[in-house]
Amino acid sequence: MDRIIEFVPLLTLIQEHISKNYAAALTDEDKQKQLIPIINKFLYDTGYSVRGMSKDDLAKKLYSEMAEYSVITPFLNRDDVEEINVNAWNNIVITYTDGRMEHLSEHFYSPQNAEDIIKRLLHLSGEIIDAAKPHAQGHLPGNTRITAMIPPVVDKKIGVCASIRRLHPSSVTREKIIAQGTATEKMVMFLETCLRYGVAMVVAGVTSSGKTTVLNALLNSIPNDKRIYTIETGARELSLVKTDENGNVVNNVVHTLARHSDNEAYDVTQEKLVELSLRFDPDLIVVGEMRDREAADTVEASLTGHTVASTVHATAGPLAHNRIALLCKRKQDVDLNTLLIQTAQAFPIVVYAHKLEDNSRRLMDISECEVTADGKRIYHCLYRYCITKNELHNGRYVIEGHFEQPEIMSEALQRKLMQYGIPQDKLQIFLEKGAD
Repeated sequence: MDRIIEFVPLLTLIQEHISKNYAAALTDEDKQKQLIPIINKFLYDTGYSVRGMSKDDLAKKLYSEMAEYSVITPFLNRDDVEEINVNAWNNIVITYTDGRMEHLSEHFYSPQNAEDIIKRLLHLSGEIIDAAKPHAQGHLPGNTRITAMIPPVVDKKIGVCASIRRLHPSSVTREKIIAQGTATEKMVMFLETCLRYGVAMVVAGVTSSGKTTVLNALLNSIPNDKRIYTIETGARELSLVKTDENGNVVNNVVHTLARHSDNEAYDVTQEKLVELSLRFDPDLIVVGEMRDREAADTVEASLTGHTVASTVHATAGPLAHNRIALLCKRKQDVDLNTLLIQTAQAFPIVVYAHKLEDNSRRLMDISECEVTADGKRIYHCLYRYCITKNELHNGRYVIEGHFEQPEIMSEALQRKLMQYGIPQDKLQIFLEKGAD
């Protein structure tokens, strides 16, 4: 006859049993597969069961707690999951790639249980989190980034706070961007044209605004004979290599990844990779995100005639240039106004991506910065999204709006595009107002 017991006390009993008799199965990854038969034997010998669970399901759940990652295990490798947010031991939110958010009904069993599971995840990337170092970040197998905090950085009753973000090499195409209403056909064509004909750009926005997704889709329009050199940190989100039906690579792409080392002398930084990129004769240099001193080298690369595309955590137009200039100042002891002029010249096109309250993503603003002969920066809003309705209805946001083209590009930008070979009929498309 089964002996009914609650799950948490049973978990404690079986952990004590295995620690005493089969300790290696808990600590040695090569031996963890032995846990399932050990668990099954323990359940058979003791007769323990949990109400509402079959023996098989119970064994799997016990295994997940001891060798995997508890309630978040099923979501770690799902292609439709973008982020797992552990706000507290009993508050877990899943964000899906389509923008949906789900509050899990399941949760960890205690603050300590949550902390133990997150520590196990961090161990995969060689990171340790404890009282001496109550915050940590690392990269996990499967292109996943984890950032975590424990007390005293967060309240003890919370246990742990963690963001586990899956970095998907984007499969979003220009067609999907248009179909989802992120931008119009004309806006996408304009940005693709700029990249093809030598006009550098930066896509600005906050985390999860769709910056890299948009950039990836635009870069897939680059002709196959043009050489693209990409630089990212930690995990790769850009996916630009194209193959034919036989699996043969048909375009010309170099993907690189910055690497952190415990010995600083062996670090391979984005800054170093930007420097190396110039030796590979690139037609287009792509820096996944400017976040530190590499911004100065990225700006310099653009100013010396290379076509550069990147992203930055900022908002539209002037604030994006301000952010890049401040990053440049970490490396260059140069007057901020001079850096602002250089940054605007390096990135004349600023695209602002934003996730709205209904979780839809829009290119809210595409601006051109024209730098005059006397150093003034003049911003032209070429395209923007205008919201006409934003209401909360039955617990859901209802947002309506439309794209418009307030201005056309400057004569200076027209000249640059012509110098790089744009046909007149294609240029004329963007000189006629109308976002569609």
